[in-house]
Amino acid sequence: MSKKRLKLLVWLLLVGIAAAGLWLVLNRLANLLVYFQRGADPASALNIVPNLPPDLHVAIEWQPDDPDTGREIEPFTRTQLEAAYLRAWLQWNISYLRNEPYGLETYFVGPALASVTAAVTDAAQSGLRVAQVDTSHTLKLHFYSADGSIASFTDTRALVAQSIRDAAGNELFTAETAAAYDVVMFLEEGNWRVRHWVRRDAAALDENLSATAPQPSATFVSRSGMQLVLDGEPFEIAGINYYPQATPWDEFWPNYDPEVIDRDFAIIRSLGLNTVRIFIPFEQFGGPEVDPLLVEQLDDLLERAGQHGLKVIVTLFDFRTDYSLLLWPNADRQLETLLTRFKDNPNILAWDLKNEPDRDYAASGRQRVNGWLAHTARLARTYDPNHLLTIGWSTPEAAHALPELVDLVSFHYYAPAAELSQAYSALRAAVGDRPIVLQEFGLPTWNSFFFPHGHSRPEQAQYYADILATLRENDAAGYLAWTLYDFTHVPSTVAGRYPWQTGPQKHLGVLDRNGATKPAAALLAPNATLDVPRVPGWARFLKPFWLTVFAVSAATLWLALRFARPIQARFKLRGGQS
Repeated sequence: MSKKRLKLLVWLLLVGIAAAGLWLVLNRLANLLVYFQRGADPASALNIVPNLPPDLHVAIEWQPDDPDTGREIEPFTRTQLEAAYLRAWLQWNISYLRNEPYGLETYFVGPALASVTAAVTDAAQSGLRVAQVDTSHTLKLHFYSADGSIASFTDTRALVAQSIRDAAGNELFTAETAAAYDVVMFLEEGNWRVRHWVRRDAAALDENLSATAPQPSATFVSRSGMQLVLDGEPFEIAGINYYPQATPWDEFWPNYDPEVIDRDFAIIRSLGLNTVRIFIPFEQFGGPEVDPLLVEQLDDLLERAGQHGLKVIVTLFDFRTDYSLLLWPNADRQLETLLTRFKDNPNILAWDLKNEPDRDYAASGRQRVNGWLAHTARLARTYDPNHLLTIGWSTPEAAHALPELVDLVSFHYYAPAAELSQAYSALRAAVGDRPIVLQEFGLPTWNSFFFPHGHSRPEQAQYYADILATLRENDAAGYLAWTLYDFTHVPSTVAGRYPWQTGPQKHLGVLDRNGATKPAAALLAPNATLDVPRVPGWARFLKPFWLTVFAVSAATLWLALRFARPIQARFKLRGGQS
């Protein structure tokens, strides 16, 4: 074939492809024109999806629309409308974080744009740093135009958390408000934008949750004054903090073994205990999108606890330490998933909202942490009206905070036993008639030849006896020891990497690594006798560290004497020669 004919064929092929492409474009435009003439909304015709981040987990629901909205809104358009509305809120929140109006014109227009721009600018000019997040919205549609380009609705209950700091970073204010917003949105250039946005009926949320506390129930542990009640009888917590011996902390749920749970729960019950405390790592459970497999594992654990006659305190949000306001909705979704799933499970004694949140004060600020706790407690009451709430404070002094949020006050204690009575009395004065539970206590039986402060098993038993005797003398609603087992390893994120950090943490169990009981184990039952032999003061010098000190001292003295004699003889010899 000649080059001339080959070029002709190539050109014919290109012309054919171009003609086919042009026909497809014209056909698509014709279909769109017909679609618009039938009254379809432009957003669905163009298949425009607002820029909604995939990790935005703000709650949103619709109330029934007004009887006459002008035109019935299509499900697709409703989805686009709410997505654009949430994205507008997010852009406003981001602008506050940047301390300048940023990208607001993409989601706001007209008076609404002027309003939110002024709010951000005024805060920046006043030297204030504002952080805010919208956590939930309840929308009610009033009007949807015939051409599908205007929508009017009321956000009947927008919950907004806000934190304000001064120029030096000092937190001035952290609180939540509920407000209604009258909203009009326009569809412009394929995007829904907020044009009219007026807030009304704003009010701070009440932090006193006493009125919404669970009422006494035969199947759930409830509160009556300073006591806990089950089946109409007083219920005293006698329990243990629990991880499997071979898979503690972050290894527990990925290696969940029902047979191990059954075996360990039988052991716990044989010690005369009635409660276990477990932990739900926030990220490991999937963050806002909870892993269904882990939910089933939690369900299995609760079922096995019930079969062994044990109640369970479930500690939420373990290892979650970022209290940034924009991340509050992520935590809300995990809370919602778990509490709505297990709200009718009688094997749960209480939800522990956070383990030792006071340890996060230094990084996130007291007001920010306490604000999140108040927010989470309010949601928890909504999602689960049946179970008690508590917070696991790290010390009795920290537990003075926020008693109005919880049904029982929980604290941890690892200080000298002799100081507990005074600390407990101060706590009782601070929290009023709330039941008080010692949620963690213990003494490690770790000893080292090279590091001091080790303890023996008799000393552990004496510590347990003194702690439990103090609780009996007061009005405590119960206790949970830390922990069931000694461990062979501890994650560095828990106690650090150095042997003087990990060593004690490995030896806090009432069972040793081989599963044998230590003397302290016999003291945990509610009616156990606490008359244990007192450890004499001189016994401390029999511990490995002091034996090392004595051995090194003796060796040093022996070496000093041995080398001192030749040196002394040499000096005498030199003296005689002179």
